[in-house]
Amino acid sequence: MQIKLLPILVAAVLSGCSLAPDYQKPDTPSTEGWQGVETTQVAETVLPEWRTFMPDKRLQSLIELALANNKDLKTTLLNVASLRAAYRIQDAERYPGLDAAGSGSRTRFSDAYTDAGKSYASQYTATVGVTSYELDLFGRVKNLSDQALERYLSQDEIRRSTVIALMSEVTTSYINLLTNQELLKLTADTVDAYQETLSLVQTRYDAGYSDALTLAQSKTALHSAQATLAQYKLAVAQEYNALRQLVGAPIMKYIDGRLPEEEGQMLSELKVGTPSELLLSRPDILAAEHTLKAANANVGAARAAFFPSIRLTGSAGTASNSLSGLFNSDSGYWQFAPSVSVPIFDWGSNQASLDVAKIQKQSSVVAYQKAIETAFKEVSDALLGQEFYMEEWKAQQKNLAANKEYYELARMRYEKGNDSYIDLLDAQRSLFSARESELSSHLNLLTSRVNLYKALGGGWRAADQETSTQVSTVIKTVE
Repeated sequence: MQIKLLPILVAAVLSGCSLAPDYQKPDTPSTEGWQGVETTQVAETVLPEWRTFMPDKRLQSLIELALANNKDLKTTLLNVASLRAAYRIQDAERYPGLDAAGSGSRTRFSDAYTDAGKSYASQYTATVGVTSYELDLFGRVKNLSDQALERYLSQDEIRRSTVIALMSEVTTSYINLLTNQELLKLTADTVDAYQETLSLVQTRYDAGYSDALTLAQSKTALHSAQATLAQYKLAVAQEYNALRQLVGAPIMKYIDGRLPEEEGQMLSELKVGTPSELLLSRPDILAAEHTLKAANANVGAARAAFFPSIRLTGSAGTASNSLSGLFNSDSGYWQFAPSVSVPIFDWGSNQASLDVAKIQKQSSVVAYQKAIETAFKEVSDALLGQEFYMEEWKAQQKNLAANKEYYELARMRYEKGNDSYIDLLDAQRSLFSARESELSSHLNLLTSRVNLYKALGGGWRAADQETSTQVSTVIKTVE
């Protein structure tokens, strides 16, 4: 009965055991006690696709540009491609590599060396061999391959987190820019109003109907408003630059708009229920779990270092002193050279490596649980913001309406001479402050809504399809 070597080796490799601990998902931290989560739950949460959540067409265009041009996202895509290639390198070590080689030589020996006149020697070889293949009986190479795979999968989840963060940052920056533009326009209108008032006061002063104190107060109000106008000009320019950097492309044609005053035109309201199921599918939590699995596999690789390492080296081919006889039946030869390395005494190095691997695993467990707690905190804060900022915005809208009425009455009474300029100035300042507060509360409401959508991992599935195409493009480019 003829016994073939290759099937035996394959069977030995496939039957190799793994010393990695059985992976068990860590206990999920308690979800109780977070403010705002339980009281706002409804029967079910279905997060809308990001274009549905963000119906503003200009905003959609900016996000699409950012997904295609943002430099941080491109760096993340390259990191994904790099770890994917690293996994392929590590996984290739699980299988024997075959090398083919051919060589030929012809040598002339000197007459003085042979004492027999001219002498020639020829040698030709052709071989196929396996070079230093580790027989993975204890799963060391397999565990290292699993570790590389989990690191790649973790980085891929980080890519998804980057997509969510980028969409949220672009949305927040866009809303901030529109709000600052509104405040700039409000301040410019206020400056115009103060200038008109100053002209009126100056006329009354020249005619002897107003005193110097009133004139000075009017000038003070105008100059203060002009200083505020310069501040908002700077804020608009800086926010524009921030958005331009996020998008990575020209944005001027997408920001010629106003912040919608009606609810739902910029961002849709989110109805949230049973958030724990959503949070466990957040990319950052999944990334933390893949990191934990990588650490678990590393423990198996560290344990395998205590056991013998068996390496196989072999080759087979033909050899002849003439090129024409290289493939004759009697020219074949083979070589098989296994080696065994057994750790005996290493001053505790292997044990220390195993201890490090176990500590890193425990650290990954803590990081995974912390990621879940962080997710619940973000959801809780965003839910509270969505609830109470809505209350504040509605109250500020009523306050703004009341201040508009107050200003109109004060202006008419001043023009008729029934009230002093102090009353009119107070009404103007109150109206400006009320409009500032209304815009600020609206901005806070929209920002909290963006934060809630981000905290729930919303929109990444649709955007993931778009960036997955970019990953494939990056991989093809580097390959």
